[in-house]
This record gives sequence, structure tokens and C-alpha cells, in this order.
Amino acid sequence: MADPIVDRPIRWGILSTGHMAEVMTEDLRHLGKDEVEVVAVASRDADRAATFAQRYGINRSHGSYAGLAADENVDVVYIASPHNDHLESATACLAAGKAVLCEKPLTVTPDEAVRLVGLARDNELFCMEALWARTNALLARGAGLVAEGAIGPVRQVQATLGFRAEVGDDHRLLNPDLAGGAILDMGVYPVHAANLFLGEPDDVLAAGVHHRRTGVDVHATAILVHHARDEHPAAHAVVHTSLESGPANRLEVVGENGRLVTDSFLKCTALRIERDGAELEELTYQPEGHGYVDQLREVNRCLREGLTESPLVPLEATLQVMRTLDRWQRAIASTEED
Repeated sequence: MADPIVDRPIRWGILSTGHMAEVMTEDLRHLGKDEVEVVAVASRDADRAATFAQRYGINRSHGSYAGLAADENVDVVYIASPHNDHLESATACLAAGKAVLCEKPLTVTPDEAVRLVGLARDNELFCMEALWARTNALLARGAGLVAEGAIGPVRQVQATLGFRAEVGDDHRLLNPDLAGGAILDMGVYPVHAANLFLGEPDDVLAAGVHHRRTGVDVHATAILVHHARDEHPAAHAVVHTSLESGPANRLEVVGENGRLVTDSFLKCTALRIERDGAELEELTYQPEGHGYVDQLREVNRCLREGLTESPLVPLEATLQVMRTLDRWQRAIASTEED
């Protein structure tokens, strides 16, 4: 347990000034001034940091990520930098005693994730991967219903997410130096969805396509195989992601007695439970702001209670997903480039 933060607003710092930093800063406002205060922002460009601070009414700006990590008036840092920077920046923040909410994926490799999680645990500091879908109140409710047996033992999960990326080769999505690729950027969501209902797979079978110029994966499918164990029957998940097409943003969890389905699992606003082709129940929900408020509220709740990790996005689940993503990447490494 860490020391809980009580009787004052929790002080947030924003690391990086891109699109995600903007929407998260805006969603933090939904928590109210008594609950949060955004006190600092950092960029590797001092002018960008100052402009961001002025736009959002933030008192302090830093021209380096190290400056934010060292800021004594910051309780928790949201890390919105590209994937390849996550380990360095999160390590610096944790080493300085800051709690961390780090954009997905937590790191680029499983070994890096183990190092970062170990640092957080050794220092009893809060750390969480910013996987907003797992903190969505409706999806969490659905997972709870499945765990209670609403559709019987889970036998199959299908999850897809992707879009057509009209970007240049140097864009972070396609740039190998920035850890680009569909699997790390978008595939993390379907894998987390499968993990939520089935845990870590025993085997990973996969196929995919690599970008013909940059070499990053841009279109990939995997079958995640779960062997029968104890009282749980054999099951599998089919996950798909793409930067070359726009598959449905859909999650279907098939149990022996029914199905849980949502056609928008990333920003879940409706899910239904079906049995024998008939709809038994439909649940709806309207997330606040841009959809990240549930995630931010969960971080604040954990810090208020002195927790070092969230039960909604446990660090062990993040480590399991990182291993699965790595196995998926390696499984398609020999696929002929498009």
C-alpha cells in the first residue's frame, strides 16, 4: 500500500503535448476542481509546452520530460509520448516517486514491461497502463456478468479493431524507430478484450502482412488458444487488427449458454446478452467527455485508497498482454511483406 492522497485535489502532470494529451487534459476537467488539478505539462520543445500550458490554464510548463519527473508538486504523471519512449519516461517518473498512468502499450517489449512493473512494485508506487476500454463502466459490468455465469463457461472470444491509416512512412504508426505497427498500436485492444474474459493463452497462431517499405505489421490476425484446465473447458479467441482497412470495432464473447455482444467495445455504449438467438437484456451507457473519464476516475480512486495498481487494469494482465503481443508479432515475422 502507498500513502493515500486525501483532503486535497490530486495533482496531475501531462507528459507530451500531442492529441492524446489534449483529450486527457480536457477529460480531467470532468472530475472537478476539488478532485483534480492539472499543475504541469512537459514537452521536449519548451515553446510547445508553454503554448499547451497557456491553452489549458496550466501553471507550469517544462521543456523536458525530466523536468516534469522532478517537479515536486506533481502526484501522478500521464505519459502520452510515442511507444518507444514509454519505458524511459515512466522509469524517470517512478524513480522520482511519481505515480504513473502510461499510454498503451505500457512498453514495447515484455522484458521492458517486467522492468517497469518491477520498479513500481519495489517502490510501492501506483502504475497503470492507459487501457481505457477496461475501465469503461459498461464493459466492466459485462465482464462481471460473464464471471457470474450469465452466458455459461466462455468458449470463444472474437474482437476486432482497426482503421485505414492515410499517413506517411515517417508517421509513428508506420515508423519502426517509433515502435509503429498495427499490433502494438491497435491490436493491444482486442488482446486486452480477450484477456479480460480468458486470461493468457497457451498458444498463439497468427498470420499478417508487413508494410512494403517500413516493414512494420499493418494487417494481422491471431488465434489465441486456451487449453482445458481444471473446471474450465478449452476455448479460443480470434483477434484482428489493421492499419490498412476498417474492420468492425466489435467484441463477441460466446459462452455455452449464450453470448455477450457489443458493436463498439473500444468506447462501449451498448452491450447485449443473447441466448438461443433471442436478446435477453441490453445495457446502455454514455461515457463522459471523450470517453476517458472512467479511466481517470479509476486512477484517482486508487490514489485516494493508497492502491499501487488498479483491479480493473491489473499489472499482471498488462504483463500477460505484452507477452501475447510479442508472440503475435513473432508469429508473423516471417510473413512475406506486402
